[in-house]
Amino acid sequence: MLFASSWFYDGYLLLRDGAYTPRWLGNLMLSPTVYVCAGLLTNLELDAERKLAFAFTRSDWPRPLPTKRQVGWPLVLASLPLVAIAAYFLVGFIGWRVPR
Repeated sequence: MLFASSWFYDGYLLLRDGAYTPRWLGNLMLSPTVYVCAGLLTNLELDAERKLAFAFTRSDWPRPLPTKRQVGWPLVLASLPLVAIAAYFLVGFIGWRVPR
């Protein structure tokens, strides 16, 4: 997680700006939250009885469900809090540069 959430991004900022970013600690603390929300979001599923669950809680995980993946309102509604948390961190804590 450190490579993806901090070191690669900090390396990109170093190449882009020519100096190591002073925001490395904030990025290191905020990015894992976004990664966890994304991981949970990709593991949401509806089983054959249309019960909402995380795929990694099944005993046969990571095997796919025997039936075709279903999308429904329970899945959409359950994903909204995870998307909202990730969006809050992505938008609320970024120092946006406004062109002059």
